[in-house]
Amino acid sequence: MKKCMVMYSSSTGNTEQMAQAIAEQARKEGAEVVLCPASALPAAELPTITHWALGCSAHGVEELDGDEFLPALAQIEPYLRGKPVLLFGSYGWGAGAYMKPWEERTRLTGGELCGEGFVFEGAPAEATLEEGKQRAKILLAQ
Repeated sequence: MKKCMVMYSSSTGNTEQMAQAIAEQARKEGAEVVLCPASALPAAELPTITHWALGCSAHGVEELDGDEFLPALAQIEPYLRGKPVLLFGSYGWGAGAYMKPWEERTRLTGGELCGEGFVFEGAPAEATLEEGKQRAKILLAQ
């Protein structure tokens, strides 16, 4: 059985909203889902995860959240090797430039990216949430 962790960090709730949509779709695809904020990472679950959906909103000057998300990311990176990974997040300005370095970091840890990272500006509109759900389908098809 596929087991998908949807881990996120959300400063305004926009990335959390997308995380919930991705988790909902992953369940529809038949996966067992662990949905959690980065601050509440369930370490005992990590070895059992087969698919990863990681979300973080842009912080500072287009960076990943250093307080909660980066420490959690460092903890899960050994478990990404050879596993499908979907990256997503929201931004308020700057066009989501933080995603490219994050994609490269994921590649270097051995995670198998499911396409480019998915970034969106502000609160996700219905069409944006649907795009996130489609990406969840792609993730779980691998």
